[in-house]
Amino acid sequence: MVEVKVHKKYLVVIPKEIREKLDIKVGDRLEMKMKRGKIELLPVRKVSERAIERTYGIIKTKKRVEGESLIRVIESSVEKLGE
Repeated sequence: MVEVKVHKKYLVVIPKEIREKLDIKVGDRLEMKMKRGKIELLPVRKVSERAIERTYGIIKTKKRVEGESLIRVIESSVEKLGE
């Protein structure tokens, strides 16, 4: 466990060893959750446009999906394939 300090405007610096292990870069987005009185930060991994193009027609859905909804459907399908 690493201790960090809350700075002005409630900013917190992610320690270098954690940034490197999780490959977090400036501009990356993190999802913040509160779970049982604890803060959890999770990297948000974006699906590239090329990955979306390669999967066109493979994933079957009951309704038309676009934009962020499409990305969530693809990410969910990829997670299921990995199980």
